[in-house]
Amino acid sequence: MTELDTRPAPARTDVDDLVRPDRVSGAVYTDPEVFELEMQRIFREGWVYVGHESEVPEPGDYVTRRIGREPVILVRSKDGEVRVLANRCSHRGNRLCNAEKGNSSTFRCPYHGWTFTNAGDLVGVPMRQGYAERFLAVREELGLAPAPRMDSYGGFVFASLTAEGISLREHLGSATGAIDRLLALSPTGTLDLRAGWMKHRMRCNWKMVMENNVDGYHALFTHQSVYDAVRPAKVSHVPTKVEVYVRDLGDGHSEIDYAAEYTRLDDEFVWFGRAPREKLPKYVAAMEEAHGPEATHKAFVVGPPHTLIFPNLFLAEMNIMTVEPLGPGETIAYTTPALIPGQDEMNERMLRRTEGAMGPAGFLIADDGEIGMRNQFGLAAREPEWIQLSRGIETDIEDETGIVNHDKSAETPQRGWWKHWSSVLNGRAPGAVSGSTGEERA
Repeated sequence: MTELDTRPAPARTDVDDLVRPDRVSGAVYTDPEVFELEMQRIFREGWVYVGHESEVPEPGDYVTRRIGREPVILVRSKDGEVRVLANRCSHRGNRLCNAEKGNSSTFRCPYHGWTFTNAGDLVGVPMRQGYAERFLAVREELGLAPAPRMDSYGGFVFASLTAEGISLREHLGSATGAIDRLLALSPTGTLDLRAGWMKHRMRCNWKMVMENNVDGYHALFTHQSVYDAVRPAKVSHVPTKVEVYVRDLGDGHSEIDYAAEYTRLDDEFVWFGRAPREKLPKYVAAMEEAHGPEATHKAFVVGPPHTLIFPNLFLAEMNIMTVEPLGPGETIAYTTPALIPGQDEMNERMLRRTEGAMGPAGFLIADDGEIGMRNQFGLAAREPEWIQLSRGIETDIEDETGIVNHDKSAETPQRGWWKHWSSVLNGRAPGAVSGSTGEERA
């Protein structure tokens, strides 16, 4: 079998030449220079989702992650503070932690034995006499580098590798409402993301994975097997039959919003396989005690969000997805269920549903991975140059929530993504680091 030509198109890093209001060049998915610019402008200078506070509940707990291509440790240090530290020994650059998670009061470099506390302080240097009188200065200066900016919202931890820029709240904008909507389904207003992350290596650009999550057009076709096997579907996927909207929330965030359709139906748990209250008595009781009957009913009707938070976080209803870009045509997608602390009967159902949708043989993510790979292969054909994103452009409406389209199949979310993406890469987004280039990487 002849291998498809997947070589990138000729480099074009003038982003204004790649993005139009209703289309984007195929080079945005294939050009290595575009990818390098993303690593700098988006994944180094901007806010990036790193992990969740529930993953490091006790002092000493840590998980290892990457921001773009840079390894970091998300750790709860001995003082109880959550920190994001460079996963790199400050001596000769060795990666300190190779385990995905663990608990430790210190991190010891396997190369020369330098030892750091879980707050990043350098406390052990074998044969320190080699530094003579400079030793105290060396120990003071060479602790683990913390992320220049770190903040969290609703337990979701974000970091930026550049000191300057807008606050996390400014970055999230109105997307905070999606996190609030998810937290409203918890009696304690908290989540537990410790079930473990399923990893899918996808042979496509990271942006294909993300923008596909808010594509309301593909479900009837890409996921046809789901609708053949699962009846009834939670709602119709024919746009004219439902009040399901797509929305550009601004700042690169977007969503498919089922709230109006669920409210019209006024049935609880449509989003959760129509589970009856009788199957979840402890959860129902805990919710009503915490929030009251009226707010509980509303939460059970409206359900969780289906929201993309720029650049790498997707609230997939009761699943969480994040992506790790490996190169222009390769990505790792991570998914885990959003469990509710103390609600075992609810969480057991949640785990099974996540396995069915996002597991290795899941109904949804396997389809999306295949489609992403075919998209990437298709872009090896360099003509026509443009990817079309004009569906629904005439019927977009701007209101207080953003740019909305009442046709679920409209490409409104994608247009919003690319508008913000080009603004960030061109340094025009709020808080952009003036004059930076990909050559300035530390």
